[in-house]
Amino acid sequence: MPAAKAVPLATFLASSARGGLDNDLPSARAAADEEQAAGTKYVVEWNGNGPLPLPPDVVKANLNNKTFTASNRLHTKPPASVEEFKAKLADLVLEYFDSADVMEVIRQLEELQMPRHHEQLVRRAIMLSLERSDREREMAAVLIASLHVRRIISSTQVFDAFITLLEMSADLQLDCPTADAMLAHFLADAVLDGCLTPTFILEPPPLSLRLSAEQKSAAERILGEAKGRLREGTALAAPTDALQVPLDVVKVAIESLVAEYLQASDLGEVSRRLREGQVLLPLRHEVVKRGVRVAMQRGAHECESVSRLISALYGATLPAAEVARGFEALVEEATDLALDMPETPRLLGNFIARAVSDEVLAASFIEHALRTKAHADDAGATALKRAKSLLAIGHSSHRMARIWGPRAMAASAPVEEVKGIFQGIVDEFYMSRDASEARSALAELGVVHSFHHEFAKKLLRRGVEGSTAERQMALGLLAQLTASAEPTVARESVSQGFERLLGGVSP
Repeated sequence: MPAAKAVPLATFLASSARGGLDNDLPSARAAADEEQAAGTKYVVEWNGNGPLPLPPDVVKANLNNKTFTASNRLHTKPPASVEEFKAKLADLVLEYFDSADVMEVIRQLEELQMPRHHEQLVRRAIMLSLERSDREREMAAVLIASLHVRRIISSTQVFDAFITLLEMSADLQLDCPTADAMLAHFLADAVLDGCLTPTFILEPPPLSLRLSAEQKSAAERILGEAKGRLREGTALAAPTDALQVPLDVVKVAIESLVAEYLQASDLGEVSRRLREGQVLLPLRHEVVKRGVRVAMQRGAHECESVSRLISALYGATLPAAEVARGFEALVEEATDLALDMPETPRLLGNFIARAVSDEVLAASFIEHALRTKAHADDAGATALKRAKSLLAIGHSSHRMARIWGPRAMAASAPVEEVKGIFQGIVDEFYMSRDASEARSALAELGVVHSFHHEFAKKLLRRGVEGSTAERQMALGLLAQLTASAEPTVARESVSQGFERLLGGVSP
């Protein structure tokens, strides 16, 4: 056997390219051709910074000057067209009926990148299940609930889908005589699963004016049967039989509850009345919606009070799903509200940002609502974008706590919290050494002069416990605050602060 001869790498590669070596490595051209038929594979270099680079075929396919990101493997191709999306839905639903794989449905929806048209999936899943067995109908209901709880579809999209189904119910019964009973079942399930609010059934939305008398009658029968199923299948059938109470009466009760709270600021009373069942659980999103709406019409003080109310009730009394429903309804009606309140986008954006900061509304709410918003430039979308921008600012939690202004915050805050605000002004003064800033903060707070002795006491305590320089700073600030004809802090408050400090009264 001849001895192996060392060949430089450059020579080897050049010879391989020309096919000049007797002992060439096996050619993989055939395998490469097979892979080409399935889709070209690329190896791209990445330095670890920024998004992954796009492969050449995606760049070449970018014919509409849209930007796709390769950092998400699902978004390396343009979104599907509406026609492609509709054509794919039937196959997607039928595959789901065979596999029962919800995650595969989610994956395919992400690939199609058409979140604003997901209501068509709700409609298609229900329609395809009507002529099948109870298994498929149950699977369709589970799919809708699963996608809703994951925020793949919104309540508004479920709402739109059922409106369309109600309007076409008479035609559906021609092919499936039991379609009305099945649609009523689906509708009640959507309410029980939290995809729709009970108001859809208790106070039916207006249908198309173009419907014939027969079509309207078919829709009304479905809504009537859905109401019966809802009464049988939920705790709404409580001893008070709350479904018999007209929805208008419930709304008036909520408005009265909100008005009394804004006047008395009694969180405990609101919580007690809700727990006693004056507003049952599936309707408590109305407390959020109507509270925010009333507050936006009044002022910053009321906005702060309602933000505190939502945070205080959050939990068993006001579940996260009800908070989300309330804000979702506000986003949808923002355009109408803006006709009478031009400041609606700004105020609603503040409310949403504050709710996210207070951890009573999921941070994903904003992105999901923007993705599924039918109109990307209306008042609701503007409010969502404002909330997103506010939360992106550094130290957002600190800013959100004061989003309605220090005066509104102090006016709604308990005594202990006001004391904490005073302490924050004192600490900030000693850090910045800016007396004018301390004066402005104190003036903006809007606390009555009779309570300024607490500020004087905290400032003096910090000076007494600190260095000589800090004592001089405290006395200098007090001199400035009491110097003018209309002092920021009255001399009597400073004297009372001295007395409380010397008397050892705890803060």
